Amino acid sequence: MTSFTFYGITEDRPSTRWKALFDSVWPAYRAWYLQDGDWARPDLETAGARLREHMPELVPTWRRLVDLAGGDETAARMLTLWNPPRFLPGCSQVALSAPEPALLRNYDYGLELFERVHSSTRYGSRRVIGTSDCLWGLLDGMNEDGLAVSLAFGGRPGDGDGFAAPLVVRFLLEVAGDVPEALRRLETIPVSMYYNLTMVDAEGRSVTAYVGPGMAPEVTDHPVATNHRGRRPDFPDHARRFRSVERQDQLSAAVDRGCGVAEMAEEMLSPGVFSGDYAHAFGTLYTAIYRPLRGEVEYRWRSRSWTRSLTSTEEMIIVSLDEPAPEPIDLGRDQGSTPNSVGTAPDSTGTEATADSTGAGPNGIDSVAELVATARRAVHDLAHSPDPAAFSALIDLSAEVGEALGTSARLLAEQNSWARVAEIADVSRQAAWQRWR
Repeated sequence: MTSFTFYGITEDRPSTRWKALFDSVWPAYRAWYLQDGDWARPDLETAGARLREHMPELVPTWRRLVDLAGGDETAARMLTLWNPPRFLPGCSQVALSAPEPALLRNYDYGLELFERVHSSTRYGSRRVIGTSDCLWGLLDGMNEDGLAVSLAFGGRPGDGDGFAAPLVVRFLLEVAGDVPEALRRLETIPVSMYYNLTMVDAEGRSVTAYVGPGMAPEVTDHPVATNHRGRRPDFPDHARRFRSVERQDQLSAAVDRGCGVAEMAEEMLSPGVFSGDYAHAFGTLYTAIYRPLRGEVEYRWRSRSWTRSLTSTEEMIIVSLDEPAPEPIDLGRDQGSTPNSVGTAPDSTGTEATADSTGAGPNGIDSVAELVATARRAVHDLAHSPDPAAFSALIDLSAEVGEALGTSARLLAEQNSWARVAEIADVSRQAAWQRWR
């Protein structure tokens, strides 16, 4: 079973919540940022100057983030997101104007590279909600004026001087209230790689801008964008590998059939568009449906959904990419009033599971059922603590669980076989071996 915890964080200005996130994920981001060597990344003077030149509205927030990061120079450079390492998410995007404006997108990438945070902020004059990436960028998002924007890799290899696309999405939502204004601002922003930025506003105007280093945005009103430029890929091998044309054609046919928002959401999760290739960093981690007139985004999976609005309080959910998961947990609840708080914990189907008091293992170790019950109680208690350290601990634990899965899989394979690992994980033997070997 492939699962993860998705956190909904509400913090107008960066403070303790952002600091807890930074403390938990910075080692991984630092390794990513310096993967080609320190010399391959821009110096702080250059990176800071480019941010001040092109996105001055974000500079006060950047300085606040650097202060929260303890003034770390590498963090300060990385947070400008000027000339970062390359990253190539898949993704499919559809902009609808009727019966109501909506932006739908599949985010296709590797789970281990996903930040797993929905962010609600007010860094400037507008409230902005969206899916966090690179600590303050956004993979997709919407502001209180009803402008929604999402990104997808554009299919062209190479990079150049510019900002990472997630910060560009953040910037557009901070400074623009509609599609025409977003396009005007986008013309002034250099982008480090080739992307399709799809956007829709509360008036139902929608476009996709193909952007990249050293080029002016190329704008089309075609409602569907995947991982190539326009309707015909410049790089057929890449498009073929990720079925970019096939996904675009399938979604375009759904638009031509007059599919509404609900029908299109189902299409995004259907075979041919949805991808289960998590082992090769091309699995659909979520479908997002942004509805500007409602001020909300609905995250969808095959077995459940999660809605966040401009006014949502903090919340977290455990998402299974394979089967149903428990209901959302309100981080603001009083711990003593929550169900399952004494001696029980919700299992993966939402029912109560009590600890098995029999069958202690070797060397006095508790049975698997007892260990599971203990772990669930610990996670439950951490989730309902207002202490920022508890949130930080949960993020650490989610990473440790991923590592533990690999350790457990290898041990099981040694004692049994990779076929047995694959059977339990409900994946192919090859997928199990590639993921956990």
